[in-house]
Amino acid sequence: MSAKPNSTLPPSRLRQIALFAGPLLALIIVLAVDIPDYPKAPLMLAIVAWMATWWLTECVPLAVTALIPLIAFPLTGIASANDTAPRYMTSIMFLFVGGFLIAQAMERTGLHRRIALNILHYLHRSPLQILTGFAIATSFLSMWISNTATAMLMVTIGIAVITRLDAVFDKKQMTVLAPALLLVIAYAANIGGMGTPVGTVPNLVFLENMRTSAPEMAPSFLQWMMIGVPMVIIGIVILLWLFGRQVRHLPWSHDVANGLGKELQTLGVMQRSEQFVAWVLGITALAWITRQGIQGDTFNIPGWSLLLPHKGVDDGTVAMIAALLLFLIPVADRRPILGKEAIRHLPWDILILLGGGFALAMGMQQSNLSQWVGEQLHFLSAVPLPLMLLGIALSITFLTEITSNTATTQVMLPILAAVAVASDHDLTMVLLSATLAASCAFMLPVATPPNAIIFGTERVSMDNMMRVGIRLNLLMPFVILALVWWLRPLLPV
Repeated sequence: MSAKPNSTLPPSRLRQIALFAGPLLALIIVLAVDIPDYPKAPLMLAIVAWMATWWLTECVPLAVTALIPLIAFPLTGIASANDTAPRYMTSIMFLFVGGFLIAQAMERTGLHRRIALNILHYLHRSPLQILTGFAIATSFLSMWISNTATAMLMVTIGIAVITRLDAVFDKKQMTVLAPALLLVIAYAANIGGMGTPVGTVPNLVFLENMRTSAPEMAPSFLQWMMIGVPMVIIGIVILLWLFGRQVRHLPWSHDVANGLGKELQTLGVMQRSEQFVAWVLGITALAWITRQGIQGDTFNIPGWSLLLPHKGVDDGTVAMIAALLLFLIPVADRRPILGKEAIRHLPWDILILLGGGFALAMGMQQSNLSQWVGEQLHFLSAVPLPLMLLGIALSITFLTEITSNTATTQVMLPILAAVAVASDHDLTMVLLSATLAASCAFMLPVATPPNAIIFGTERVSMDNMMRVGIRLNLLMPFVILALVWWLRPLLPV
């Protein structure tokens, strides 16, 4: 789960230019663009241009840019303050908050470390096995907690393993093995975020855009996982295939197994607090998965929410119930797992950023800008859908190498939704391709926090990252196309 967007800023000179370019561009659009059929559309287009300029250059904090609709919409008549403000705290936000609080509980009790070490304890008998162990542990944790926190945890374990190997293997062998191990951690953290709706922020952006554009087509938690989990599995297989070719000829040492075993022993028996958090996580995940049930052509398995007298429960409700248990039930030393400090540690900047994107999508519909953009791009209906999906996935993949994946999806998904509607292409397939591609930035250290963390160990060169990253950047869009195309029938229509 991505806790925050990319924080790497461009050079200060560019930031200064962008600071003035955003509002100047908005003013030029207002004065120069006239859309008689939709009089509010030019105003909305100006706001979109302003926010996109500031978001993509990060000349001010992303959350600051996200506040613009609260000011601009009421002043321009696009939407009232009462209509705009609720977009900053939707049910999707509480799904994110609940997931993040569960992640805090895992980190506080050390459950995430125990999960990782247990996986590695059984996968350590060869270089490829150790890479597999790190890939599985990292991707699984990243499905539920911040990919940044996951990368930090796994790098700590990875560096300990590499330190032991430094005493066993020569320098030439370690120049192959150390970068491979660290890059597997970074890339698996990015890939794992695609597995669940709470895995990374762009997934939540997708869900809210679907609920805004076509509520009946928004996938449930389980329906997302039917595409997300195969995406993670295939991504990890590709990752291990690329790195396995590099390390399969290397010898191995039993010192690694002994070291991992000792680390696991130091954790001791599983504490009550860990057991409690594990139960909360497991039950919450099960509740998310089974809430809406499964519907097929010849069968219908109802979800548990249908048994309730009222039908207003959603995944955000489930997340809040889980979070409440962590705050209320005393477990260790007669204290709950989480206290008031957990609220302070919530990523409020990301919540505001998400709200700004949701307000932007709402404003585009209210002003009819989405309809106008769709009309201008109607010619894309002649483009075959597979070719369009591949083009979108490739474009977003390389765009997120230099921009925040959250900001990219906030800007692009409402536009792509208008394109899909105007061109009579499948809305879900178009938006899902872009969303999954936003997690596939593997080439540059600045692309994602896990990439930056790994690069900061100074055991991975730019050449190492670029050489493998470009292959993944080119391969993953084809995987996205194949999975979205073949598994689309599993999602609502």
